[in-house]
Amino acid sequence: MEVANANIDRGYAWVVLVAAFGLQFMVGLLAYSPGVMNIAMLDEIENDLTKTSWVGSINFGTCTLLGPVAGLIQDKVGSRATALIGAAFTFLGMTSASFCRSIVGLVLTYGFIAGFGLCLACNVVGVVAGNYFLKRREIAYGVCSAGGGMGLFVSGPLVRYLLRNYNLSGTLLLLGAVEFHMCVASVTFRPLHGHSHSITVTPMEPAANEIRDESDSSVHQQATNAEPLILKKTEVDDTVEFELTNRQLRGSKSSSHDNVSLPPSLYLPETEGIKAHIGNVFIAFRIFKHLSFVMYNISLALWTLAESAAVFHLPYYTQLKGSSPDQSATVFTAMGFGSVISRISAGLITSDSKIPHIIIQVGLLGISGMIVLFFPLYSSTYHTQLVFGILYGTYSQGINTLIGPIILDLVTLKEVPVAYGFAFFFQGIGYILGPPVASWIYTSTGVYHFTYIFAGSCLVLSSMSAAAVSVVRRRKTQAMDVHPLDGDEDHVLCQ
Repeated sequence: MEVANANIDRGYAWVVLVAAFGLQFMVGLLAYSPGVMNIAMLDEIENDLTKTSWVGSINFGTCTLLGPVAGLIQDKVGSRATALIGAAFTFLGMTSASFCRSIVGLVLTYGFIAGFGLCLACNVVGVVAGNYFLKRREIAYGVCSAGGGMGLFVSGPLVRYLLRNYNLSGTLLLLGAVEFHMCVASVTFRPLHGHSHSITVTPMEPAANEIRDESDSSVHQQATNAEPLILKKTEVDDTVEFELTNRQLRGSKSSSHDNVSLPPSLYLPETEGIKAHIGNVFIAFRIFKHLSFVMYNISLALWTLAESAAVFHLPYYTQLKGSSPDQSATVFTAMGFGSVISRISAGLITSDSKIPHIIIQVGLLGISGMIVLFFPLYSSTYHTQLVFGILYGTYSQGINTLIGPIILDLVTLKEVPVAYGFAFFFQGIGYILGPPVASWIYTSTGVYHFTYIFAGSCLVLSSMSAAAVSVVRRRKTQAMDVHPLDGDEDHVLCQ
């Protein structure tokens, strides 16, 4: 679909892309810092690995579990207001956390409040790239996602420097001030202007056909007279809306005159009344009619379960292997270096329409699983830990770039904001469970190797679930070749 706007793929779109990169950078900076700060929590707050793990897992989990809420908020108030609210929540959470001296307080402030702010910011980044870019959409997603990789690159050394000079309380306060700069990026997300044109419509003889729009809501309105009608199409933020008007009654002039024949029984979207509001609420659950979307979310949950278990405990694990705290932090720098390369490369690869996006994810997840699964065999020295950081960052972090394009493949454009929110929700299930499960495995067995065996196994299962998405879509495509109109609610049927 061609979006009629001068800022698509050029002009102001590049300003939005830079702002989205900066927003994702600040999200990544905070999202990947709990692993390093967990060591400070053990020293300054409470020496209980399982309890301190909950702080980071709640931050990760809230950032993603509340994705559907963020999607609904963004759908209601727009990208700019959503990002500004996210910046305010993040600043409030981190500032409040700097005054907390208990795990419960850190869970409420650093975990819930700041995590919800990051959730709003992440949802905005995932949507604005698709709104402002069409031909270069995949590359735009790669650049935005690379901001998170750059945040991972910086987070380890920066947080270690702040902890060494300002302790945990000062570090949380300064990070809150840094995160408040998300407001600067947020104000650039101005809405796109709509473009509309009209199409002349000539009624047909009575027939039993009907028209269904993308939202599948309807109003019974029959065209009984013979005057020409106008089907007015409006395009705003990649969303197409149709309005049927009578040219003689309205006295309007059409800017284009494509002759389209429509049946007299016309089903148009209902825009007023309680039914429309109920439909807006339940649209969040309609996206689960896509089985491939469900399988994809299961893959995301397994991926984040593995990643949170492996990455969150990485500093503590490397120190047990003999590395210093500063050396453990630089493993994140190595991971961030590979992450930036991976995210941009994934954007470039996905721009090739011949390569299915989901197949790329299957490969990245499978290789990442092998890297993590065998990490205990080569984790004994600092240099091999750096190798792990580079390899894992290179192969695992490109998945962040693929989320946006894959969602666009699996659902309709109208469903993207809510679908993106649900994708975050399923990621949150893994993020919130990963660190505590990994801590429980370590405390129960006394062997940290089992944590990474668990994480690697989850990545392999995630790869298998992603492969199932491709199988489900292939079967659906074959079924539509046989019955092209059965169950297809995402098209306007014209005859």
